[in-house]
Amino acid sequence: MLKTELEIVTVRTPDIAMLSENEQRIFFETIFERVLELAKERKEM
Repeated sequence: MLKTELEIVTVRTPDIAMLSENEQRIFFETIFERVLELAKERKEM
């Protein structure tokens, strides 16, 4: 089983609902892509 821990540091409280639907999609796609990159890097170690 793959276990990855990420730390996210924010300034103020983020409100994703304030983004447009397209911006929300891009935001979540970017996070998902980065998680996959990290998993691949750790698998290669």
